[in-house]
Amino acid sequence: MKLDSNLIYDAALDDELFARLPNILAEATGSRSCVLHWRDQQGSAEVFAHSGYFSDDHMADYAANFVAHDLWTEAGMRQGFINQAWRVTDLVATDDFERSVFFNEWIRAMGDDTYYCSGSVMRTRHGDGIVGLHRGRGQDDFSRETLGKLNGYVGHLRRMFEIRARVAGLGERNRLLDSMLACNGQAAFVLDRHGRVVLASRPGETILTDGSLLRLSRGMVKAARGDDDAALQRAVAAAASPSSSAASTVVLHDRMDRAIVATAMPIGTAVHSSAAVLLSLQSPPPPLPGDLARQQLQERYGLSAAEADIAIRLADGGSPRSISDQRQSSIATVRSQIKHVLAKMGVQRQTDVVRLVLQAPR
Repeated sequence: MKLDSNLIYDAALDDELFARLPNILAEATGSRSCVLHWRDQQGSAEVFAHSGYFSDDHMADYAANFVAHDLWTEAGMRQGFINQAWRVTDLVATDDFERSVFFNEWIRAMGDDTYYCSGSVMRTRHGDGIVGLHRGRGQDDFSRETLGKLNGYVGHLRRMFEIRARVAGLGERNRLLDSMLACNGQAAFVLDRHGRVVLASRPGETILTDGSLLRLSRGMVKAARGDDDAALQRAVAAAASPSSSAASTVVLHDRMDRAIVATAMPIGTAVHSSAAVLLSLQSPPPPLPGDLARQQLQERYGLSAAEADIAIRLADGGSPRSISDQRQSSIATVRSQIKHVLAKMGVQRQTDVVRLVLQAPR
C-alpha cells in the first residue's frame, strides 16, 4: 500500500488502517521497524501502534520502564527539532548511545541490534505524537534523501495525531460525563492526579461556589475545614495512585458541623486525559441510636462494646486523639483498639471502617 497524505488522513479515523500504518511507513522509508508513540501533557507514555518487529511485551516494557531512558526521543524533543524529521546520529553521539541504559538494558537485553533511528516528534494541543523508524547495526544509516522523504510526511502525520487525540478526547469526556451521571444527581467531581477539577456536576459547582464544605485553591479541591482536608487529600491521592483499584471514603463537615460522606473512586483513563478520580458526595443516612448501632456492630463483626464505640466515633469524624480525649483513655490504648477493629472488620484502613459503619443497614 503506497504511503501518501490521503492514506495518512484516512488512518486518523480508521483504527484498522492506523494499526497498519507503522508497516506502511517502514516500507516507504526502508526501515526494519516502526513505532508510533504518544506522550500526553503530563508526561505519560503509550505505544499506539508498531510494525511487529518488536513484540507487544517488548513495547509494554518500553512504555513502563524505559521511556525516561529513551535518549533518541529526548534528543528529538529538544527545542528546534519539534515538528521536523531528524536522524539520531545527528543528535546523539555514538559513544553516548552505546553506554546508555536504553541500548544496554532494553535493546541488547532482548538480543536485538537496533542501532539507527530516524523520526519526528510532532507537537499537538493534546500531547506529542512520535514516529520512530529503526535499522540494525549491520544496515546503513538513514540517508539525507530518506530524511527528506520523511519530512514531507511530518505535517500530515502531525495533523493525523491531532485528529485522533481530539476524537479520543471527546470519547473520554463523554465517558467521564457518564460516570458523573451514574451519581444520580449528587455532587460529583472528576479530578486529576493532583486533585485539580477536570469536570464538576451542577450540584458540585454549587457546593464549590458556596464554599462551606469544599473550596477551590489553585484549581484543587480542598475541604473547608482544615482538619478534614488532610483526610480528603489522602483519599484522593490513594484513589489517584496508578496501582489503586479501591475507593476511599472520608467524612467531611461543613461550617454548621453537618456531616457529608465523600467517596474518592479510581476511574480508568485514556492517554489523552489526566482524569484519575471520581469524587462524589452524599449525606449519610440518619444515625442509628447509639446503643442499637453498637449492638449491630458487635453482632455483625464481633466487636467488643469499646471497639464498637470507637468505630462509631471514627465514622463521626473522630481522630484517635479526639477519641482518646472523649473516652479518657490513653492514645496508645485507642490505637491498639483501632487495630483490633480493623482486623475484626476485615479492612486495612480507618476510612474503610467509616464506610462500613455508614453503610450498615438502617
